[in-house]
This record gives sequence, C-alpha cells and structure tokens, in this order.
Amino acid sequence: MAAVVKRSAVSCWLWGLCGGLLGGAVASLWGGDAVNAQPNAVAPEPATLQTAQLPELPEELPEGYVIEAKDRVRWIYPTSATDEVAELQDAQPDIWHKVTRELGQEVAADLDIRVAIEPTDMRRLAGGRPLPSYATGVALPHQGLILLSLTAPQTWMRPNMVQLLTHELSHVALYRAVAGGQVPRWFSEGVAIHQAGERSLARIRTLWMGALAGKLMRADQLSGAFPKDHHEVALAYAQSADLVRYLLEGTDDRKRFGNLISKLRDGETFTDAVASAYHVDLGYIEREWRNEITGRYGRWPSALAGLTGIWSIGALLLVVGFVRTRRQHHRTLAQWQAAEAEAAARLTRQRRAHAEASRTPATGTNRVDEVFDRLADSRRNPAEIPTIEHEGRNYTLH
Repeated sequence: MAAVVKRSAVSCWLWGLCGGLLGGAVASLWGGDAVNAQPNAVAPEPATLQTAQLPELPEELPEGYVIEAKDRVRWIYPTSATDEVAELQDAQPDIWHKVTRELGQEVAADLDIRVAIEPTDMRRLAGGRPLPSYATGVALPHQGLILLSLTAPQTWMRPNMVQLLTHELSHVALYRAVAGGQVPRWFSEGVAIHQAGERSLARIRTLWMGALAGKLMRADQLSGAFPKDHHEVALAYAQSADLVRYLLEGTDDRKRFGNLISKLRDGETFTDAVASAYHVDLGYIEREWRNEITGRYGRWPSALAGLTGIWSIGALLLVVGFVRTRRQHHRTLAQWQAAEAEAAARLTRQRRAHAEASRTPATGTNRVDEVFDRLADSRRNPAEIPTIEHEGRNYTLH
C-alpha cells in the first residue's frame, strides 16, 4: 500500500503484548469519555477565520454560577470551583493553538465553555439541549459550545479536566477546520482522542476483546450516531481511536492527514478526500487496518487468547500468592505456639526440679513438715510421744 506504511509484525506483536499486560492492571471506566452530542450537525454558516457566533446564554443559571469573559472565550462556572477553572482558563489558549496547528488550519477562537459541578447542572447549562446520559463532556461544534462536568455521571469521580477540555476543543476545532463539512463520527472522535492524548488501557482491552470475538464494527456503522449499549459504545470509541491512529502512524501519513483536512475544507466528501490524500480508497484502508488488528490481537495461542487469558493467569498468580501467604502465616503461628509450649514445659520442669530438691529421698516428703506432723499427733495422743533416734539412743521431743 503506497499510502500507508506496512507495519512490522514483530512491532505489532510487542505492541499488543504491552497493551494487553497494561490493560489487565488497571481498569478504566467508559462512562467518563467525552462525547460530541451532534457530530454531524451542519451549521447554517461556516465558521470564519476571524469570528464565530456564540450561542445564547441559559435563561437561568444554577445558584452559585457566574459568567466571565476572558479573551475570546466566555466562561460559565461555579464559584466553588474558581481555582480549578482558573487552571483550565490558563491552559485553554495553548490547547487551542496545539489542536489547530495539528489540523493545519487557522480557525476562529471564539468559544463558550460551561463548567458544571455535576451532570445535572451540565444539562441545565445546556439550555434544554439533549445530552448523552453517559457524557462527562459534550461539544456542540456548530455553536462553539463546550460543556464539562467536574464529576462523571456514573462513578462521580473527578475526570482529567485538562484532557477532557482538549477532547472537546478538538471537536470544535475540527468542525471549523473543515468549514462545517461533514465527517464520520468515528473520525471526529478518533481525532479528539488522539489530540487529547487519551491512553485508555480499558480501551485497549475493549479493542482486543472485540477483535478476538470477531465483533469489530464496520466503519460505515460508526459514521453516524454511536450505539447506545454501554459495551458497544465502548468498542466504537476504541475502534475510532485506533483507526485514526492507523491514519497517522505512517512515515508520510501526517502530511497526508493534513491534505485530508484541506480537501475537506475545500468541500470534498470524506470518501473522496481520503482517496485524494492517501491515494487509496477508504475501504482499502479499513481492510488493511483490520488485518493489522487481527495480526496484533487475534493470533495468540488458545490458552492465552487475548486479555482474558492474561487476566486468568494474573488471577491464578494472585490465588497462588494468597495461598502461599496463608500457609506462611500458619507456619509462623505454629512456630510461635511450639515456642510457647516449649517455654511452658521448661518452666514446669524447673519448678518440679526445685520441688524435688527440697524433698527426702526415702519418702519424698519435706522433713520439716514430717516433724511438725509428728508433734501434732503427739498432742492428739500423749501416749505416743515422738522420739528421734540418734547414735543408738532415743530422744524425746519436748
């Protein structure tokens, strides 16, 4: 293939191995992925290089929220998150410059960024616009509107806000870079994931398992709205990210990618723009990508098939380690008990030896006790006066 550099089988194998091993270590949730609510919406007027029209403000802001204009960006955010929003405000110009430079186009920087404490407030800040229930971030590119939540809708954990902002800025920048032209959903999401530097280990695992199970979706199935099923949407994001990686990974592919953006801006359809930029059609690129995925993920021995095998080995090692730890624990307790028993036995022997030393050899009784016993008997029976024999003579005890 002239357009896409052929990958080394060894490097693919190593990449898959590292991805799989890392994927089993961590587990990342998909509910926090940023999404574009209307990826294929067509704006009435293409964005110009100088300015873009911002959407209307919500009729009523949630309590504790303020509006602030900074440079060419309008911010809405809660006062309780002023410090965190300030960090986003400082990072936003550099992020915008980065994503537009990578797209090779100078586009309008007018933006409306609304930061919510949690998803319910994010929907209120959206002004009635429908948002995906699983979204932590949403971009409406034709309006230049970005909505972010400081907490994920399902886990209520704090996402990486700089990464999330970069993802959504990428959606808006791509829309303006192609002058409002339509691009497939998978392309828009894949570019955003790439530009945000999202290295999701859960996404690698999802792609791996999808390839092994033969459940990879066709690119045309991902051109419009993504599936609503949690597992299917996870696989859709994983495929989108990896397919864009494939378009960018060759020696000259970044240059071709820039040509693709330029041709889209000139009004070519996505299919025609890909063929012009990469000199092969999209179907050929997809087949080559699938072949690489199969080579990377689908040819492991059955005993180690995919991440499931690696996870099984990891689980087995954990069980073995647990059993060994418990055995060591029991051995330690047994050693302690034996030591205590030996100490107790030694103390008993010492006490017995001491007692034996104070007893007469003949009777084993204490001689002092014997004398006092005989005196007591004499008092009870005067006829029996106790005597002691010494050198053949008897002496009476008085």
